[in-house]
Amino acid sequence: MCEDNKTIAGAFLVGGLIGAAIALLYAPKAGRETRRDISKAAKKIKRDAVDLVEDTIQSIDEFAGEVKDKATDIIERGVELSETAKKEVVKSFEYGQKIIEKQKKRIIEGLGL
Repeated sequence: MCEDNKTIAGAFLVGGLIGAAIALLYAPKAGRETRRDISKAAKKIKRDAVDLVEDTIQSIDEFAGEVKDKATDIIERGVELSETAKKEVVKSFEYGQKIIEKQKKRIIEGLGL
């Protein structure tokens, strides 16, 4: 949601700056004044664009860090779960062996061997 807001804000910023540049071109000023205003507006657009790019890069870096942390957490949980699952399987086999041994003894006793 936060990324969407930044994208929308960036779009409005760029649109506003483009609108301001167009307004300068149609303003009833002398050529020198208009060129100076266009130069100022271009510098401001450049600064704002650089800021927007830096913010976007920072957001992407933060997002990548969060994804990396979550992936590491999931991998660690997976290792823990697989160890737990292994232990459960071994316990089940051991329990099954005990039951088989008991049944074997009952059969031997029943047959009188």
